[in-house]
Amino acid sequence: MKKLFAVLLFVAVTLSQANAALDLSVFTIRGFEGKGPLEFNAPEELLLLQDGRIIVADQRNNRLQVLTPDGDFARAIPQLVASDPIRADGKKQTSAKALIPPRNASEAGNICTDPAFLAEVQRYFPRPTGMAFDGKGQLYVSLSESDIIAVLDFTSGKVTSTFGRSGRGQGELFGPMDIDISADGRIAVAEGRNKRVQILNDAGKCLKELVYQEETKKGAFNAVPPRGVYWMNDGNLVVTYPTFNQVVCWEPKEGKIIWRYGSGKGSEKGMLNSPSYITASLDQNLLISDTLNHRIVEITRDGKFFEHHGRRGSAPGRLLMPRGMALNRDETLIIADQGNNRVHFFQPGQATITLREAKQLALKDDWDAALTRIEKVLYLQPNNEQARDLMVNALYFFGNRAFNERDYYKAEEFYRRVLRYRPDDANIPQKLDAIFWAANQGLIASIVFGIIAVIAGLIIVWIIKVMLTRFIFTQSQE
Repeated sequence: MKKLFAVLLFVAVTLSQANAALDLSVFTIRGFEGKGPLEFNAPEELLLLQDGRIIVADQRNNRLQVLTPDGDFARAIPQLVASDPIRADGKKQTSAKALIPPRNASEAGNICTDPAFLAEVQRYFPRPTGMAFDGKGQLYVSLSESDIIAVLDFTSGKVTSTFGRSGRGQGELFGPMDIDISADGRIAVAEGRNKRVQILNDAGKCLKELVYQEETKKGAFNAVPPRGVYWMNDGNLVVTYPTFNQVVCWEPKEGKIIWRYGSGKGSEKGMLNSPSYITASLDQNLLISDTLNHRIVEITRDGKFFEHHGRRGSAPGRLLMPRGMALNRDETLIIADQGNNRVHFFQPGQATITLREAKQLALKDDWDAALTRIEKVLYLQPNNEQARDLMVNALYFFGNRAFNERDYYKAEEFYRRVLRYRPDDANIPQKLDAIFWAANQGLIASIVFGIIAVIAGLIIVWIIKVMLTRFIFTQSQE
């Protein structure tokens, strides 16, 4: 019986973890349109540091903004930020097209460490779009208008090197958008204008090109521009293609497609409208910014639909052209709400928090404490499937415990309550039968012994009767 309960508990808890949907019921907003601290102009990518700080690529303000875990302004990179055409030091602003690495860059991968050029990049940070950290703590930022990747020492905020230059060859860039770095140091860059994903080493040398093509009505094939890139922990690369409204998972070494998600432009289940950035949820599902549908799409790691999150609008709690995302350990989803020029913090509500506590207590086998929390969740959300499954496990636990303590009345009460949450549970009839036989075993034994005694008495009477008959017959013969 304990073994059966352990199996049921394992299955229910495992399923509830695997199918845990995000809860975006509580929200706060930070920032609005402008050029000052905590003001944004088309925020793009968003990164979360281990200490909870947040980096936002404030694209049209030509800077990065670093926020505290609560969303307050901490600092900007670069520190001097000005609007075109005048810089903070009063000089004419450098144009993005003028940011061309000098020819003394390494031919192996166009790495540039020229101090004068790095100083110019530091002063003018044109259109930061994608961001990623490498294993050494360096921050890589794609500057989409100048076709270079800037490498920064995040602590000081200084540009230490760049790689790439405008062009269509390997190692060159044309319209770099998102960027991500794998655990083994490979750098994936989505090039919008070159319509490819380049995978580079840390010297900027091209290791692989991934080109996704769509078939035209005439049967020809055209390359599709990528937008977002995300390395999964299994080494595969997920890429968004906004003009084709698809998300594609690549096996990058061989250049093979593993799966696709997106059946065309639209807002129905399985459809997308200009997907952009990608991140992972806590249970390792994938979250996709479905930008022109003004929502977040959650899919499984093998490319199957799971859930839609968010609604269009400008009011708090609504999204308008969401871009970069990050999910912290408290299940707070932070979104660069580009169309509203702000950062949104979506937090789980009371029911989700309480359910999380109940799960932890259940895993510790502390069902007495877990039960009160499960009941609270079901009061707030009567149809919460995870809470209902957890309640079934709790009732099995208490029913089994009462049965083992021979408190059959309580055991029956707990087992019958299971049917409120799982009416077709096939185990309950067996449990109730077991209670009946256990509770009435004394009476049943008495009845059985009584029947045996009656049968034995009848047999004895029959034997006596037969013997008497024979005796009387013998006497009469004499």
